[in-house]
Amino acid sequence: MSDHLENTKDRFFEYLHKSQERSAEIAHERELAAIRAEARALVWTGTQEEFVRSILNWYESGCVLASDPMDALLKAAKHFVRPDGTAMVKPQTASRALLPAQPAEKPKPTREAFVKTILEAKGWSILDWANESGVAPATAHDFLANKTKPYRSTRLKLAKSLGVSIQQLPR
Repeated sequence: MSDHLENTKDRFFEYLHKSQERSAEIAHERELAAIRAEARALVWTGTQEEFVRSILNWYESGCVLASDPMDALLKAAKHFVRPDGTAMVKPQTASRALLPAQPAEKPKPTREAFVKTILEAKGWSILDWANESGVAPATAHDFLANKTKPYRSTRLKLAKSLGVSIQQLPR
C-alpha cells in the first residue's frame, strides 16, 4: 500500500511540476505577443511634410511599389510612427491634401519615342535591344507599336537592358 501511495504522490508532483512549467511557457508567450502587438518598425523624427516628401521620392525611384502616390503614402504610413508613438499618417484621415500640389502633368512620351531615343544613344537597333533584353524580336517590335501589354517580367527585361527603371518605361 505504501508503494502505491508513493507512486501516486510522485505522479502528482510530476504533474504539478509540468503544469507549472506549461503555465510559465504560456505566460512567456503572452508577454511576447504583447510586445509584438505594440511594436512599430520605424520612428520618424522629422515633420509630416518631410515624411510625405520622402515617401514620394521613394515611390518615384521605385523603392515603394504602389499604384499611385497616395497608395504609396498609405502603404508606407503603416510602418512609421512619431516619437510619441502616434501614427505619422492615419489611413482614415489621409487625403490628397497631404500630397504636395502637383504641376500639370506633361504628356508622357510614347513607347516608341521613349525607347528609340535611348536606342539611338546606344547605337542599337530594335533587334539589338531584343537580344540584349533576352526577348523575341517580335516582342520588342509589338511593344514599340503598342500592340501588346507585356507581362511585368518582360517589361523588367526591356527596361533593364535600356538602363531605366520599370517605372520609367512607358506602359
